[in-house]
Amino acid sequence: MSTENLTPGRRRAYLDRIGYDGPLTADLDVLRALCRAHVRAVPFELLDGPDGIRPGIDVPSVFDKVVRRRQGGACMEVNRLFAALLADLGHEVTTLASRPWLPQDRAFTDTGDHMVLLVRLDGTDWLVDVAYSQLTAVEPLELDGTVRTENGWEFRVLREDAEYTVQRRGASGRWAPVHRFTLEPRGDEHFDTICDLYLDPSNASPIPRTLMCARTTEDGKVTLVNDLLIETLAGGAERSARVSTPEDAHAALARVFDGHPALAERGARIWQRLVGDRPATPTPEETPA
Repeated sequence: MSTENLTPGRRRAYLDRIGYDGPLTADLDVLRALCRAHVRAVPFELLDGPDGIRPGIDVPSVFDKVVRRRQGGACMEVNRLFAALLADLGHEVTTLASRPWLPQDRAFTDTGDHMVLLVRLDGTDWLVDVAYSQLTAVEPLELDGTVRTENGWEFRVLREDAEYTVQRRGASGRWAPVHRFTLEPRGDEHFDTICDLYLDPSNASPIPRTLMCARTTEDGKVTLVNDLLIETLAGGAERSARVSTPEDAHAALARVFDGHPALAERGARIWQRLVGDRPATPTPEETPA
């Protein structure tokens, strides 16, 4: 992975963006604190796809988008920028490609389309991820199966041969897969290819037709995918609801994009185009025989 250095001014602006003013030593406590600050400040969002925009995923482009223009971004944007910050602070960072779990298909994706970070500290490898649509651990995870508990949810990374699977467990007591990765480094070329693949309208990618955004909260996470609002709550609970009116959409987007009114308005316009203007599904009584 090529790593563009952050100038002292850009580093300060980045830290101000995430509201972090603590120590900057390359140790585990600082890493944890930076992760917590980042996920609370920067939303996960894929608004560029529905708007027909191909975002740049190089560090200068993401810095301009996330820091200067106060937007959010997808994993290959936000985790990429976070990797540059960690490297600038003296961490040993490698970008990896992970395959998200698709519950509806009962399978992992075929391509490594989720960027995660491997950070080595004092001989120990830690998984770091500050940009994912669904609930993942906020703080770093060891790769040896150690369980981390956050807000009543448990997280762990299990090794199966050369692959590592991130899992989470809530009040149900069942461990569920989140995504799976190997330790093979994946750099700019890989993620540029993924970005082009997902934003090419000719290959039937769902990304240009999907409103997806999420934000970590004090209790868990709130995620909006088109008309489905998913909330993960303290105590390991999860609930979902349909967002069927413009008023509901505005309220959901205001939660996800708290402190980012321009993103909330942009998301509302996308929701109206993708969901609000969609023909209503006829009831059985209205469906022609």
